[in-house]
Amino acid sequence: MGILDSILKMNIDEMKAKRDFAGLFGALTNKRNVYIRRDAAKALGEIGDAMAMEPLIAALKDPKKDVRDAAVEAIGKIGGDSRAVAAFAEPLKNGNSIAREEAASSLGKIRHKSAVEHLIPALKDEDCFVRQSAAASLGKIGEPNAVEALAETLKDEDKDVRQTAAIALGEIGGAAAVELLVQSLKDESVLVRYRAVESLGRIGGLGAVDALIGTLKDGGWIGLPAGEGKSGNKKVWVRQKAIEALEEIGDARAVAPITEALNDKQEVIRQAAQKALQRLGASTIG
Repeated sequence: MGILDSILKMNIDEMKAKRDFAGLFGALTNKRNVYIRRDAAKALGEIGDAMAMEPLIAALKDPKKDVRDAAVEAIGKIGGDSRAVAAFAEPLKNGNSIAREEAASSLGKIRHKSAVEHLIPALKDEDCFVRQSAAASLGKIGEPNAVEALAETLKDEDKDVRQTAAIALGEIGGAAAVELLVQSLKDESVLVRYRAVESLGRIGGLGAVDALIGTLKDGGWIGLPAGEGKSGNKKVWVRQKAIEALEEIGDARAVAPITEALNDKQEVIRQAAQKALQRLGASTIG
């Protein structure tokens, strides 16, 4: 990095503080240094002014992925734009697998509802990573008209695609999503069942409570990161997640079935049940 580049990079924060759009637009097209372009895009997203939309959309064609990713994030922060969606429509349909996956993922970060019509066909892409990114993006956008397409994705041959569809349905919500997630509680993959429980807990409601109570006998578990400062994974049971979800929903009908879990052979399940009953009892008194 040359002296001029170093100075310009240090000045990005100052430009952001002063809302110096001309300076940031210039940095966004700096041909010498990818990091300056990337940081300018990030700064424009943090400012959040719609006047930056056109330069950011132009940056979606940058040869460096770091810059494109920063521009996508910035556009999403500003509020999305149908022109940004159009920039990814062609690579999503006709690009190679890497380009298609990037396009599918980017559309979710842009979060504009016009992307739904492009993402739904991508749920049937031959590449499982593209299908997974398309499902995840539909969840982030949150349009209810994607639920029917995600119903088919819950039958995908790849369990990672199915579990992403279950997460997406939880983000979209609604009665139709609950009905589909209840069906996923019977999936052969414990990962899919876990995500279905998680999503049902997020949505809540009468149908979710009944379904979650039914999973308190599920014997499956998954490994999740142990947490900050800890190494390895921790074992989390499906029925443990169901208890936690029922606790959050706060429906008194869950008290009796959770009480039975106090005799579970797994200590972590007994602890989760005790905690849930304390909260449910406090919320249902009177």
